[in-house]
Amino acid sequence: MKITRGPAGWWRRMFAFLYEILLITAVVLLAEGLFQGVFQLISKLPVTAMGDQLWLRVLNFVWIMSVAFAYFAWCWRGGQTLAMRTWSIHLVKSDGSSVGWREVALRFSVAAVCMLPCAPFWVLARHQADLRIVAWLLTGLFFLPFLWAILDKERRFLHDRLAGTQLLIAPPKT
Repeated sequence: MKITRGPAGWWRRMFAFLYEILLITAVVLLAEGLFQGVFQLISKLPVTAMGDQLWLRVLNFVWIMSVAFAYFAWCWRGGQTLAMRTWSIHLVKSDGSSVGWREVALRFSVAAVCMLPCAPFWVLARHQADLRIVAWLLTGLFFLPFLWAILDKERRFLHDRLAGTQLLIAPPKT
């Protein structure tokens, strides 16, 4: 008897997303602590000196994005992050085969472009009122993948549609 797996429901994916935020926050905090520790060991300067140097801020951003990509790439290539495993979700290509590096990179890039800029602009908008309109526009961009899933005929997120992936209910463990 063949067990067919259907697409993971919208709410299941949302709860997995919220759990994923907690997990990636922990990963990013550990990576940031490592970056700042290495910075202090090499430079013998206080961490506050990092904010004065644009090249250090850029290097820090590239480091954090690289760590986040490594986390998701490692998990997605296996089909599941810890949050996806908890909520019985499995990531596959549209044809049901395993996800490759192309799909991982595209999925991560689209999700990052949509979700990453929202929080920093709200922090800046608190101090500069003229940035509030940008913050609101970026909030719309943040919610775009989720709204896309509501309107998409197969209920895929925008990053899944563009990467050619889909989230299915994971097969039962045997």
